[in-house]
Parts: sequence; structure tokens; C-alpha cells
Amino acid sequence: MKKYRWRYGVVSGLALVCMISGLKTDVLAAGKKTGRTGADIIAKAEGSMKAVESIKITVDLIGSEGTGTAKGKETVENGTASEDSEGAQDTEILGNGEEDELTGETEENKEKEEGGEEALDEEEAQEAEDEEEGEEAREENADEIDAYFDDSVFVGDSIMLGFRNYAMKRQDTFLSRMNFLAAGSFSANNALWDVGEESVHPVYQGEQRQIWDSISMMGSKKVFIMLGMNDLNITGLEGSCEIYQELIGKIKESNPDVEIHIMSMTYILKGEDVGKLENNTIREFNGMLKEMAEGNGWGFVDVAEALADENGDLAAEYCSDGFAHQNPEAYDVWVSVLRKYAGEHLE
Repeated sequence: MKKYRWRYGVVSGLALVCMISGLKTDVLAAGKKTGRTGADIIAKAEGSMKAVESIKITVDLIGSEGTGTAKGKETVENGTASEDSEGAQDTEILGNGEEDELTGETEENKEKEEGGEEALDEEEAQEAEDEEEGEEAREENADEIDAYFDDSVFVGDSIMLGFRNYAMKRQDTFLSRMNFLAAGSFSANNALWDVGEESVHPVYQGEQRQIWDSISMMGSKKVFIMLGMNDLNITGLEGSCEIYQELIGKIKESNPDVEIHIMSMTYILKGEDVGKLENNTIREFNGMLKEMAEGNGWGFVDVAEALADENGDLAAEYCSDGFAHQNPEAYDVWVSVLRKYAGEHLE
């Protein structure tokens, strides 16, 4: 065996030279051939390199003694195969793991979506139920608020007379159940006059009467009174307040159980002042009326501010005559203020 070892070396060397030459030729040919791709060239080169490596391994094995040659070759081949097998197995395990993980995430997301949809449905159902209950409560409360005015009477001048005419056109509302004692040019001053040919007392059951007598005949439990428009230029601020309180005293004397609710005097249109009848004076008068009401345990309803513009004058959109009288839109505001007032007192 040792005798011919040099021959094997020569043969192996020549084979190696041929393989390298062939590799170079294949690579050049692959580069020139237009139909080949870069991947083809690389694959060809890799194949040739594997062949060279195989020759090298063979030469090394020839140099080994006895059965170790075959065993070594088998070991290399088995090692390569084993490595490839393990790699494939690892890949398979990794693939299964990722698949399981993705499946788990998908199922988890699906459960979350289903749970979220159920929670959303329950939330929407609860909101609908709450809204329905709230609507029913509002309706019940609205009926209770409207009933608050069933045994009331509203006393006043031509501004109040306009509210009476507004209410009479709304027979399907609580406004139709209100009583009114209102007349043009009525005031706290002339309310104290005796009934006669020159009196301007409101009419009840076809006759002019003192308002405290009419209230007794009506059996009213609440009196809402708005006066002052025809008083300020006669008796001024202090005098008007004193007469106002005297009139209420007369009402309470004949009707000791009635509740008294003073309504603020409303403003006039900007620039339409008449003597003491101007908005700063009206504001001061309302402040005095509020103090009087609070001092006696009476109610106070502020309608004036709800009808005022940003300057504190009667808003033009609520004025019907370019002075002080009001339109239906203004009386819509009255209704809102009164209902809010009733709601607060019911609480």
C-alpha cells in the first residue's frame, strides 16, 4: 500500500487540477450565457466546490489505515445527514410552535372580540334602559311641575295681560289651568283704590273687584304678582316698594294661607326710557323686591334677566311694540323660567 501511495498522490493532484479548471470554465461560461441567472452560477460553483471537497476528503481517507477509512467516511456522511435531519426537526418544531402560538393568539383575540361585543351590547342595552327610565322620570316630573300651577293666580298689568292671552291659546297645556287677574295700566298704587268708575281693577266673573277678594273667590293657593311698570314714575323706588308690600299685606289678610311669589319687573327696549322708567332703575327695583321677598319668606321669580340682552336691556327679539310689551317668544321664556322655578321648589 505504501508502495503505490505516490501514485495515488499524483492521480489525486491531477484530478484536483482538472476540477479547478472545470470550475473556472463553468463560472466563466455561466457569466457569459445570457439565459443563466446569478443563482445558477452560484449553484454550479457550489457543486464544483463540493466535488473538490469530496476529493480532498477521499485523499485524506486514503491516507488513513485499515477500516478506519470507511468508518471515517461513514462518520462524515452520517454527521452531515444527522445535522441536516436535526436542522429540519428544529425547523419543524419551531414551525409548530409558531403555529400553535399564532392559533392561541387568534383564539384569544377572538374571545376578546366576542367578550368586547357582548360587553358593548350590554352597555348599549343598559344605556337604552337608563334613557327610557330617565324619559319616564322626566315625564312624571313634568306632570308634577305643571300641576304645581293648578291652584295659582297670576296678578299684573298689561305685561301680565299679554301672558294671559298667550296662555289662553294653549288649551292643551297646564297654562290653560292657570287663573289671571290682569288689566292694562294696573299698578300697586291703583290696586288699593276702591272699586269705582275710574278704577282699573281686573274683572272676575264679570265684575271688577279688589284682587284680594277675587283671590278668595278663586280659592287660589299661590299668588304670582308682577307690578311696577305703572308705579315707578308715580311713587319712585322706595314708595313703590312700600305700596307693593302694603298690597301683599291686604292679600294675606284676606287669604292667610296663600303663598306669595313676586315676579321681577321686565326691562324695556334700549333707548325707550320714560322718566324713571329706565333699565338701571328697574334693575335696582328688582333687587329691592328680591330682598323684600326673602325678608318675608316669599318666593322670587326672575324673568327679567332671562329676557335681557348682553347690555341688560329687553332683547329686541322679545319685544312686540318697540317699548316694553312682549311677543309669544318672550312668553315661551316665561314658561321655561316658571317650570324651572317650580321644579326647584318641588325638590
